[in-house]
Amino acid sequence: MKHIFVTLLAGLFIFTTAQAATAAGLISAGNNYWSQGKLAEAEAEFQKALEIDPESSKANERLASLYLTQNKTSEAIEAYQTAITLDPENANLFIGIAIAYLHKRYYQMAESMVDHAMALNPELENVQKLKQYLDAKKDAMNQVHNTDAAISAPDNQNH
Repeated sequence: MKHIFVTLLAGLFIFTTAQAATAAGLISAGNNYWSQGKLAEAEAEFQKALEIDPESSKANERLASLYLTQNKTSEAIEAYQTAITLDPENANLFIGIAIAYLHKRYYQMAESMVDHAMALNPELENVQKLKQYLDAKKDAMNQVHNTDAAISAPDNQNH
């Protein structure tokens, strides 16, 4: 009987210890699956990590990034929003959600997120590149708008 009790106690200790370290391990496993192109398995690992630790901004970020690569943009935005709520000082999360907003063609929201990322960490290379892209996109859209306005303006010379 003493042997069974010790075995159960040891098993409980191992289970509890494994439980505490599992979220990081599951994220790592998810990253490994992702690098092998096993996206469904990667998603499952990130979801398991969130079941164990719903407050994990890293698990939410990895899940969001995975969704983004699969063009599951709405899901990516939701996961990025959760990650940002958990880690509002992480400029990379704002870059990620900005890219997701770009996929949805929500340019003003993307620009707002890029501006926030720049405020958090102006030295990030990705944030500078994204800002340049958005500025070029805005200029191109303004040129199209101005051209359309000029074409549709009434010809006042004939009146």
